Amino acid sequence: MLERDGRYISVPQGISMRPMIRGGQDAVVVEKLTDKPKRYDLVVYVRGKEQGVIHRVIQANDDKYIICGDNCWQLEYVKSEQIKGIVTEYCRKGKWHDVGYLPYRLYVRIWVDLLFLKRPLFYVRDKIKRKLKR
Repeated sequence: MLERDGRYISVPQGISMRPMIRGGQDAVVVEKLTDKPKRYDLVVYVRGKEQGVIHRVIQANDDKYIICGDNCWQLEYVKSEQIKGIVTEYCRKGKWHDVGYLPYRLYVRIWVDLLFLKRPLFYVRDKIKRKLKR
């Protein structure tokens, strides 16, 4: 759809983008890339052969990107050809917001700029969760 229409609406699944996107509850508008993604952008990339993933750009270098889900501590290294689209709007609690929406921009800046604090905390959180599951 993205290749054919230039945009599509998706209801993402999973927990990697919490608290911003709640899997199965919130929707996003994904548009075909017109420019190179930059820091803070929310991109859709293909992992493996077919799995589409929405994560945030942490760092952009030439044709390589470091990205991470908002609810994740692991950094991912993605090539530019893997990135297929960019999120331009999102729907939360039935209300649509543009990514230029001030509260969203503040959230993104805080979430990405404090990644150095978030990563160790989320790492410990995930280790504790794993131990409790056993």
